[in-house]
Amino acid sequence: MSMDRLKIRGLAAVLFVAVLSAGLVVASREARAETLQTLDAAARELAAFILRCLPDRSGRSLGLSPFLTADGEPVLLGDRLSAELELALARRYRRTRVGAQGSGRVYTVSGELAVHSQRLRILCRLLAPDGSLVCGTSLDLELDSELAEFLVPAAAQSDYQGMGLPEAGPAFDLDPLEPDNMPGAEVEVRSSSMRFERCLSSADVDRFRFHLAQTGPAVIEVQAALEVQLLLYREGERIPFQVRGNPSLRSIRLETRLQPGYYIAELLAFDPDIEGRYSIAFQLGPAPAFDPFEPDEGPEQARPLEPGARLLRALTPADQDWFQLAAGRPGFYVLYTTGSSADTLLELYRDGRVLLASDDDGGAQNNACLGFFLGTGRLLARLTGKPPLDSGPYTLTFENLQPALIVPASLVRELAAADKPLFLQLRIVQAGKYLIRARAARGPIQAELYDLPAMKARAIGGSIFLEVGDYLLVLKADEGETIRFCAAGEAEAQTCRTSLGE
Repeated sequence: MSMDRLKIRGLAAVLFVAVLSAGLVVASREARAETLQTLDAAARELAAFILRCLPDRSGRSLGLSPFLTADGEPVLLGDRLSAELELALARRYRRTRVGAQGSGRVYTVSGELAVHSQRLRILCRLLAPDGSLVCGTSLDLELDSELAEFLVPAAAQSDYQGMGLPEAGPAFDLDPLEPDNMPGAEVEVRSSSMRFERCLSSADVDRFRFHLAQTGPAVIEVQAALEVQLLLYREGERIPFQVRGNPSLRSIRLETRLQPGYYIAELLAFDPDIEGRYSIAFQLGPAPAFDPFEPDEGPEQARPLEPGARLLRALTPADQDWFQLAAGRPGFYVLYTTGSSADTLLELYRDGRVLLASDDDGGAQNNACLGFFLGTGRLLARLTGKPPLDSGPYTLTFENLQPALIVPASLVRELAAADKPLFLQLRIVQAGKYLIRARAARGPIQAELYDLPAMKARAIGGSIFLEVGDYLLVLKADEGETIRFCAAGEAEAQTCRTSLGE
């Protein structure tokens, strides 16, 4: 056999093996092509997001740092994503220069790849020339075997240290929204009303980002059997302007009125070792104008309200909402409103005709708050709005009240005023004349006394005669104020006055 024939047969054998190999790996190549298309689509989506945050203007440059793992390691997927993102941005920008070697005001795009058991989270953020955060977002991809092939170390090394997110672990699988504890990785609240069921792990911080297009109310409520705190920031600022906690393990309800813009809400435990589940709900902007409890314009239309109820209602101009206070047993209760859209006034009536008590600014954020004793009589409450804020949504809460029990004494007591009035149960064991005095160090104070169980108001300007029994004493002052008061018998009245500096 000639040498030429041997060469031809050898070449044919090589071609045959190549064809077989191509047939065996065609599915793998198709899968790899689909994965590349997925990464390219992710780059285009991130580019569109960056363009919304950074409009195209002259005198700006945009540089890209490689996308690294949570450990700060470069991988092929990060290089591919960074390269495609750079191309996508270069196609969109005309006046802003895109590239590592920028001039003028240089903005930087950086990102990380957080690997979970079944998904890959791409974290991306845009930094201003001074290093502050302009905006950030996250994008989730399904983690399959083809995508995992791109998570091998890249040949080129980098000195970039990444964002410093913690290494993914079992807690990330319990909470699929992790990691979200760094700027740019926040969970987006994409609608005006959303609820999340989440889990706090050790030393965890959960961050949420939301936007208000116009000035309006915002309500954030947290339900947790953990001691946690809720912080609210304006995006780009490092100091929260609202902080709420739940030291008694009750729910946190933060209601405020915000200007247009982006905001960050953070939730974290007081003790970094605490772990557990919680739920957080957002209500952004005005509640729907429709009020399912209407009509309730008079006592005859009042619907029963039981302790533990929390209603989201809405007032319209010249509107009034009536409620019949129903309880299974006699006792002390409190009725109060929350919200910043409507300026509410609460009034308590016996049988809908006789006014017993009222309040307009005694509660948190100048909301209304009424404490009272509910006995066997028929009590109704009326809620109205005060111009110019006489319309808008509000939340009404009806719950049990446990006033502190006190007895007359010449000694002066000191109490700190909170965001609600101080309710005290005054017990008289011997009928006679008594003096009740109260003062605050820096501002005015309002004191009210009611007979029980009739809730009849008593004037307390001087010495008054009190029968044996219990009375409800209500003290109102500015939050944080120190209240000094005494309730003394006639024989100790002068000592009471002297102690208060009268």
